[in-house]
Amino acid sequence: MPGVVALRLYYLASFAVIGVYLPFFPPWLAARGIEGVSFGLLTATFPAMSVIGPPVFGLVADALGLRGHLLRVACAGAFVGFAGVAALAGGGGASFAALLLPVVVFGFFRSPMSMLADVVALEAAREGHVPYGATRLFGSMGFLVAAVLAGGLEPTSAVQVPLAIAALLLVTLGVTFALPSRVPVPARPSAAQIRALLASADVRLFLASAFFAQVAFACYDQCFSLHLLARGASPRVLGVTWAVGVFAEVVLMANAGALASRVRAPVLLAVAYGVAALRWILIGFVPGFLPLLVLQPLHGIAFGLAWISALAYVKDRAPKHLLGTAQGVFVATVSAGSVTGMLGWIHVYRRGGGAVAFGGAALMSAIACGIAIAFARRTRAGQNEAAA
Repeated sequence: MPGVVALRLYYLASFAVIGVYLPFFPPWLAARGIEGVSFGLLTATFPAMSVIGPPVFGLVADALGLRGHLLRVACAGAFVGFAGVAALAGGGGASFAALLLPVVVFGFFRSPMSMLADVVALEAAREGHVPYGATRLFGSMGFLVAAVLAGGLEPTSAVQVPLAIAALLLVTLGVTFALPSRVPVPARPSAAQIRALLASADVRLFLASAFFAQVAFACYDQCFSLHLLARGASPRVLGVTWAVGVFAEVVLMANAGALASRVRAPVLLAVAYGVAALRWILIGFVPGFLPLLVLQPLHGIAFGLAWISALAYVKDRAPKHLLGTAQGVFVATVSAGSVTGMLGWIHVYRRGGGAVAFGGAALMSAIACGIAIAFARRTRAGQNEAAA
């Protein structure tokens, strides 16, 4: 199917952006002398904008049936934002005050790029065209390849990292022109329907567990690269280490369909959050950087399984005409968790080191696991009542 091929190429390119941004933007900021509160604010801007952007774009997508048109707007805006970062860096003006606006623009428009693609992929899965995991894994592959190749970039260079991110955003924008621009407009969601969905006890437990899990994951996103470099890893080892984790994610997503057919999504979420808690403990306390590389396959479960399971629940739980809105609310909740974590973890890491920071992340994941267990029990009870 040409549309599926284009969507896979879009995932490949758009997640290549994140494959450079997540591992290398924090060290790039540190190399510019941006630390403390300023560092935390700039790295938290992307998830902060993800609290706003996805719900707004999701509502518009549901109300007007827009897909490719909205993706082009999002990609163009994200490119303008990071082109601004590159221009400031090239001109020697990469201060916190100067970078804040272009980083905000990038964050607002980049935040719905994955969410909108997920809506298209979930719609294709619903219609029986191709499983979601078989499409989404191309995003993980894009992240993997970009993280490895970007290991050759030098964080101390003023322009290498921002130019690479801007160039990948431009490529992603080009791919959007091969995607379907819109779908037939479904029944428009009403405010009452949205409120009823969000008022459901199972949905609230699901969102609460996702929030705490992402508070924990923010420590990984913000501090893992710094933790590796502090342990003596080189930038190339840094990229390879991130790539190993994402390769495990690709393998998991390739086999997610068979797993999901045997185990309910809420149960899989509880397992993923429990494994994440174990992972953070090990990252914080094992010595050296080579053991951190060995631990990276746990990323396949801690992130890949959690993400696939969460979207499987959203797809099954949300009515068709509320899919974009529900996906936007989920992404906003996850992003709120990221903001909460990123505003705090960098200070914890600077003061207490990796053991304290990742120990705190383990506690957050344990809370998420406990809520997910309650979520799994409640949905099981609901299924039993429906069957009776």
